[in-house]
Amino acid sequence: MTPARLTRNGLTYGVLLLGSFITLAPLVVVGLTAFFPPGTPVDGFSVPDELHWGTFTTAWENGGFSAAFRTTLIVGAAVVAIVTACSVLAGFALAVLPFRGHRVLLYVFMAGIVTPYVALVIPMYFQFQELGLLGGYRSLILAEAGLYLGFGVFWMTSFFRSIPSTLLEAARLDGASSLRILWSIYLPVSRPAVITLMMLTFLSSWNEYLVPLILGGASSTPTVALGLASFQGQHLTDVPSLAAASLIVAVPAVLLYVLTQRTFFRGLLDGAVK
Repeated sequence: MTPARLTRNGLTYGVLLLGSFITLAPLVVVGLTAFFPPGTPVDGFSVPDELHWGTFTTAWENGGFSAAFRTTLIVGAAVVAIVTACSVLAGFALAVLPFRGHRVLLYVFMAGIVTPYVALVIPMYFQFQELGLLGGYRSLILAEAGLYLGFGVFWMTSFFRSIPSTLLEAARLDGASSLRILWSIYLPVSRPAVITLMMLTFLSSWNEYLVPLILGGASSTPTVALGLASFQGQHLTDVPSLAAASLIVAVPAVLLYVLTQRTFFRGLLDGAVK
């Protein structure tokens, strides 16, 4: 190996190690802080004398995260189901079954991606108020599904267009219907893209704060994001409890990413390469 290559590899690994340290250092500090007893003054980087697991129990009970987790899981599961089903069907129609005005319709969905959703929440509030949909699960599910659908349709349309048209032509010659082609040919091939869409949609719903705050009502349908914000406002000086509550909210999302990372990156790379 030449000296130039050794230098280049050394710089590459050095940048990667620096980036890893910058990313992991705050997480390590928060993790260590969460094991201090509740109410313990913590200043800067400190290591507890022993692991105090009761801090997590205190944060869970005082923050009401049991109800928040239930609400967020119900809403997230419903939003993922709606967005995935509608995105797959709409993406297949836009990519494989062209009709008059399909390009305009795709641009409408794309407009939902580039438009700041903050500008849409207030009009949605007044519309939901007139329809009597404010509060409860239905307002969160409808609002989040509508906000995330634009990306889902664009994502699946792009992926379906990358599939060779010879598969479609062969299926047509065999007399397969459109739904049969979608179910038997396109969905198995696009499994990584569908799983990636489901993961991104669920994580977006899990971290959503503004929609539950305005449309759901913090008291009737608390989510994990609202629960963490409320807990933070009530325990500003209790740093260990704040750290424990943050980990309680973050760990499920991290676990989901770890369990699906191979399929997730495969979906991203397939969509980018194709």
